[in-house]
Amino acid sequence: MFLKNHSLGQYTALLAMSAVALCLSDARAAAPINSAEKEKELIAILRSDAPAAEKAVPCKQLAVYGSAAAVPVLAPLLENPELASWARIALEAIPGEEADAALRQAIPKVHGRLLIGTINSIGVRRDPKAVSELAASLTDTDAEVASAAAVALGRIGGDRASAVLKEALATAKAEVRPAVAEGCIRCAERFLAGGQAAPAIELYDLVRKADVAKQKILEATRGAILARKSDGIPMLLEQLRSTDKAFFQIGLRTARELPGTQATQAVVGELLRTTPDRKPLLLLALADRGDDDGVGYQAILEAAKNGSKKLRMVAIGVLDRM
Repeated sequence: MFLKNHSLGQYTALLAMSAVALCLSDARAAAPINSAEKEKELIAILRSDAPAAEKAVPCKQLAVYGSAAAVPVLAPLLENPELASWARIALEAIPGEEADAALRQAIPKVHGRLLIGTINSIGVRRDPKAVSELAASLTDTDAEVASAAAVALGRIGGDRASAVLKEALATAKAEVRPAVAEGCIRCAERFLAGGQAAPAIELYDLVRKADVAKQKILEATRGAILARKSDGIPMLLEQLRSTDKAFFQIGLRTARELPGTQATQAVVGELLRTTPDRKPLLLLALADRGDDDGVGYQAILEAAKNGSKKLRMVAIGVLDRM
């Protein structure tokens, strides 16, 4: 989602950081219980006069062995162009408020790529105390800094971040607005994962109506349908009847995801009324739902018996797979 309107390098870097964080999280779990001596050894290297090249690996190892004791030696490295990314790897993994505070306090001290990296790390840690600092960064003259702040706010989620993002969606510069939309979608996903459908729907609907790239509107449309559950069926049918290929495709995707017998019945009804060229696609979406209510199976069986030649072939293939 972040790739559109952003550089491939920036997107790749974010993916790499997420992968590293996941691996290091597993490594922390597997590390020896008594790692205090190893941590002291690594801290001593960072405090020494060793060249930066020899400090990079110890920084990375502190992601496994580090504790709050390592934060004071890692924090100054956030301003070091050679070691900042390595220090952030450790700070992203070290549990506790100390690491969060170090990243927050670095915001006014760094600029450009170093600031973007710091903001990304705050987003990885989902630090709710950083909302005020990130809100200020949304107005940074550097569009990449502002964009990073928007996405980080979305990763953090919650009422305060949501309020900031909603305001920014209406006021942000054109080059920052795609990232704000991304932040809104991420924030909505966080609400939805926490069982809070109403604020999620509000954010999705704002993005759907905003002046943003079509891809963001499509993502928000899918989210708005899923967040509404059975109340989202009319919106689902709207996409399945759209003459716009992209919205029809998002309808097909969402038709596979929206749970419940009512949704299955709606897809069956649309299968019966749609144009011949769309029937096979809807049949496949119906088959992928995997509902156990029998409604979908009966529709597929009927298509295999009485559908057009093309539809019968698709239906028989589905039945064979089932």
